[in-house]
Amino acid sequence: MASITFSPAKLSGHALVPPAKSEAHRALLLAAFGTKECRLNGFPPPLCDDTHAMMNGITALGASVRQEGTQLIVSPIPKDHPVQPMVDCCVYACAAALRMLIPAFLVRGQAVRFLMEPGLFKRPLDAFEPLMDKLGATMNRIPAVYGGKAVVELTGHMPAGAYEIDGSRSSQFASGMLIALAQAAPSTLTVTGPIVSRPYLDMTLSLMKHFGIAFTEETEGVFQLSAAQSAPAEADVSGDWSQAAVFLCMNAMGADIAVDNLYQGSDGLQGDARVMDVLAAMQSENGLRASVIDCSDIPDLAPILALTCSQADGVSALTGVSRLRIKESDRLAATTELLDKLGVRTEVSDDSDTLRVFGPVKLKGGFEADARGDHRLVMFLAAAALAADAPITVHGTECITKSWPGFIETYRQLGGVAE
Repeated sequence: MASITFSPAKLSGHALVPPAKSEAHRALLLAAFGTKECRLNGFPPPLCDDTHAMMNGITALGASVRQEGTQLIVSPIPKDHPVQPMVDCCVYACAAALRMLIPAFLVRGQAVRFLMEPGLFKRPLDAFEPLMDKLGATMNRIPAVYGGKAVVELTGHMPAGAYEIDGSRSSQFASGMLIALAQAAPSTLTVTGPIVSRPYLDMTLSLMKHFGIAFTEETEGVFQLSAAQSAPAEADVSGDWSQAAVFLCMNAMGADIAVDNLYQGSDGLQGDARVMDVLAAMQSENGLRASVIDCSDIPDLAPILALTCSQADGVSALTGVSRLRIKESDRLAATTELLDKLGVRTEVSDDSDTLRVFGPVKLKGGFEADARGDHRLVMFLAAAALAADAPITVHGTECITKSWPGFIETYRQLGGVAE
């Protein structure tokens, strides 16, 4: 287990953030189902584990992918690619890859054995259970033993037709179904329940358009899908706003960091770009002021925003946070426990959907913390240490490779002390 001690400092300078995982997953899968080679731009090495998870997935489906500089070149699944008895696909700890790949393998009729970290195995897949029943498909779950990988075995075939998927748990289920059913068009998908993280579903639809897939949303959540008419020779994947939010929140707490690869044209794709509006609303002549922040569509930003609120004058309320219970860790519990160690008073509502943060507080360091296998907690603690009164030692920092292998090096280049 790797450990790093982060010390108080002020960061400044220019930084690049990794490609947006949410865009990367969708672009890789769409390119794999395309009709010609596609170059995906915006992938400076090293690539994170989550991107490798989707690359493993499209390779298991029959596509191929290679890296040339900052491009990933995807050769699509050959039309005559034979269906294998069973293939293996390692998805590490990436829920998005697993949830979007399940419909992709079903539409190909390709049996697959997904290998994963035990933490991912615990995360829900129940949105697919009605689909499994409708198709007569199987999804067998095999827990990890003796420190090995957990397994989800999938068999079945999803032909063209009319389908439903629950959109109230995660938009990833619906995104995977939309991309897959476009390969079995004409088809209809109804996304039931209140659709959470709608901006991510809109990202899927926008990229589908770029990849030549025709669809109509007849009423809210009801999609008619037609076969793709064309495929692009290239597509751009922009910098990740959810990772950039860490630096932008550091700026709100006193840092001076310019993030150079966030593009205005991609703001509409990534819902986490809303961090700019949230932070702007918190600004006042005297510093930061308390705010009410709806995190329903930006759950990944809740921890770093909660930390920022600890430096605001008054009581801030982060709503829509109950989904943090089922992330890589119980991220809501972890956030409140770590804020308590930092000397910040918090309150969680009885339904776990509202987190109140009382500020401003001079952050206390001088403690050790477990990252709990959660990459966002590593970044949270690295940011907290900047404004703390003593260093913070974080154990289990190797989990940062899930989303940003270069985070620690970038942090150091900006003047951060990480030893």
